[in-house]
Amino acid sequence: MAMQMQPPVSTPSNIIEKASMARLTFGRLTEAWKGEATDFTPLLAAQLDALGDAIGVDLTSLGESEVPTTGGRRIDIVAQDDGGSEFVVENQYGRADHDHLTRGLAYAVAREARGLVVVAEQHRDEFRAVAQYLNDLAEHSPERGIAVWLVEARAVRIEESKWAPLFTAVVQPNRFTATVEQAKQLETTVKTLDEFLSQVGDDPLRDALTILETQWTAAGHRRRFGSNHMVLMAKGPSVNGLRTVVAVFNDGAVMVPFGSYAGQNSGIAVDALTTDSFRTGANGLFHFAGTEKQARTSAGWLTPENVGALLGFAQEVSTAYEQALQETS
Repeated sequence: MAMQMQPPVSTPSNIIEKASMARLTFGRLTEAWKGEATDFTPLLAAQLDALGDAIGVDLTSLGESEVPTTGGRRIDIVAQDDGGSEFVVENQYGRADHDHLTRGLAYAVAREARGLVVVAEQHRDEFRAVAQYLNDLAEHSPERGIAVWLVEARAVRIEESKWAPLFTAVVQPNRFTATVEQAKQLETTVKTLDEFLSQVGDDPLRDALTILETQWTAAGHRRRFGSNHMVLMAKGPSVNGLRTVVAVFNDGAVMVPFGSYAGQNSGIAVDALTTDSFRTGANGLFHFAGTEKQARTSAGWLTPENVGALLGFAQEVSTAYEQALQETS
């Protein structure tokens, strides 16, 4: 068996800042959120960044929630990381049972997901052993294995403030975590447009990306680079004052975060970006089916000929962000 790493703990930063000045209270999930499906699952969907911190993966977007499976059951959340890989998330109150673990695992295998995350207040020793066994197998066969995280959740608050979730990973795949950390280190080395363009072998695509980045930043907007993509960002209602507009990958694919527009990460929906007319226009531009929450085009969508259309779409999103920011300020 692989040596178990010290599990990371995700604690909201505002709680850390206040804890030294006031009494920190821990409670059961049912004390803070009465209904598991009606209250806690939506909260978890809005707190994917905190859950991602606990497992060492950037869970930045919600792909689907309450996903139907065979037999009439539902998967709580199917999340995605910033590279588009899927993670199945199952949550429950009390001690984790066989139903959530096996249903989540079956769906993750069928979906060819990157990993399974089971969130509960307590995990049985036998489930921990099963999860660690699966992680050991996945280390020997990364292409076929499923990474499994068991996460324990508690409610925490300062004095009489609102409850916040606190996540602790009690079982996690060692090699996956190390690989993610290596990828994060690699990502920090991609800081300039030239470094990003060096990954692109197609001259027309390189030209399109250059035009896109130059005109976007000239308009006063922000962009950041990941290991294989460029994220266009604009001022909008969020904790840090910036929100993702679209992400463009080094193969010419474009990711449009409809779920993020609807507030599934920030908790703040931008109404203008959730209308039927907006979605219809986006579907026509990107050739989407109309049901995706985290939609991604095929490779090669971006060309010099349609970079103007992408800029127009991105500007429409940034204008909606600006209007929503004014309304919330």
